[in-house]
Amino acid sequence: MKSVPHNLVSHKPRGARGGLTARSAGTGAKPGTGQLSPKFRFRLPRHFLWVGFTLSLALLVAYIYFCPPTWAVILDGEVIGYVSQVEEVRKALALLAESEASRVGAQVVPKNPPSFVRRRPPQGAMLVTPETMAGVLSEKMEFLAAGYVICVDGQDVVALPSEEDARLVLSSLREQYVQSISRKSQVTVEEVLTKENIEIKEKTVSTRMFRSREDALRILVRGTDKTVTHIVQRGECLWTIAQANHMTVEDLRKANPQVKGDLIYEGDSLSLVVPDPYVTFQSREKVVFAVGIPYATEVSYDESLWPWQERVLVEGKNGQKLISQEVIRENGKEVSRRTVDERILSYPVTRKVVRGSKQVPPMGSGQMVWPVKGRVTSYFGWRWGSFHSGIDIAAPAGTPVLAADNGMVSYRGWNGGYGRLVLIDHGNGTVTAYAHLSGYAVSVGDRVEKGQVIGYVGSSGNSTGPHLHFEVRVNGVAKNPLDYYK
Repeated sequence: MKSVPHNLVSHKPRGARGGLTARSAGTGAKPGTGQLSPKFRFRLPRHFLWVGFTLSLALLVAYIYFCPPTWAVILDGEVIGYVSQVEEVRKALALLAESEASRVGAQVVPKNPPSFVRRRPPQGAMLVTPETMAGVLSEKMEFLAAGYVICVDGQDVVALPSEEDARLVLSSLREQYVQSISRKSQVTVEEVLTKENIEIKEKTVSTRMFRSREDALRILVRGTDKTVTHIVQRGECLWTIAQANHMTVEDLRKANPQVKGDLIYEGDSLSLVVPDPYVTFQSREKVVFAVGIPYATEVSYDESLWPWQERVLVEGKNGQKLISQEVIRENGKEVSRRTVDERILSYPVTRKVVRGSKQVPPMGSGQMVWPVKGRVTSYFGWRWGSFHSGIDIAAPAGTPVLAADNGMVSYRGWNGGYGRLVLIDHGNGTVTAYAHLSGYAVSVGDRVEKGQVIGYVGSSGNSTGPHLHFEVRVNGVAKNPLDYYK
């Protein structure tokens, strides 16, 4: 019997149940390839595929049911939050537009409307409620509306819903300025111009520019704030600086936190935050007012009268003239003034007096006695910011006041802050004064001796209590009384 080569295969049909063929014998690999025979490849049954598809669909439905969709709200290219109820946000947005339209009195459209993109929030991001998102949008969104804009030198300042409102604002602005400079009856405003070019333009602008008539007027008058530097001058304080610059002391302190208390010094620099109006009014006004023309005094002398004696021959009388001036102002501040007319209403009447020229003989000894018993409470020289031209001697009211030296009474009567006053002329240009008296014991022209009672201590005139104000003057110049008691 012939042997059959081992590489020969059987020619049995493909589906026969006979023994293994030479191709499937041994390892079951194709000779020379190492691949499994198709008969040995893994195949899932069809019902397993249907089970997997059904399970995936169920998981998707569960995800959609238990995890509702979320939306990213995007404004100006930036995600500002995530919401799940996008329709509620759209409704809130519509209400926001309606409210803004009601405020400005015109139809509005969003300048930068938000977009909504379906997107899962990143890990850690929280969903926000429609109400919260509406609040965020109201702060970040800007609406546009057609209005009438007041432009100053090409700059849009404020917008109003109607042309009539805009014109009323400009009319009120002019009226307010005219009233501020014509409060006095003698002022006539002849011309009011604006330095800037002011126009009313119809245009679409942000609703943030829309204002009521009252607010628009206030903005045009106030403008923006600017800071100027003020150098403190001698005698100034916070109150006077604030008043001069139409500020309150509190505002001045806020602008200068370095100032402690009320202490400022000459030469200090202070910052002043002052208005910088958008509109500069230039006005020309006519001011008419009357002024007095002082009368002259004509003096003649009589050697029979003492120097403190005089006789009036003709009473003087001031004249009067009417002056017309042209005043130029900018925003109420006067920049120039010139007189355009003067008219004499009445001429002055010269006062004529006869004054004594009789020489007072030397009477004083030069050695003075103390004018009243008491103690010195205020000395000669500077005190409380003013010069004290004598000394104050405290004594009970009614205490007798003595003539410091021999002399003649040259004055007795009321004299402003001195109250009741007596002057004694001692000759050689020396005069003593006794002020704040409660009563007199001498008359003008009386010759008095050193130590003679001439009056009584009081508190008349500018006085805080009973005392004698005592002065010594030589040729009209105040001297320290204590120098005469060394």
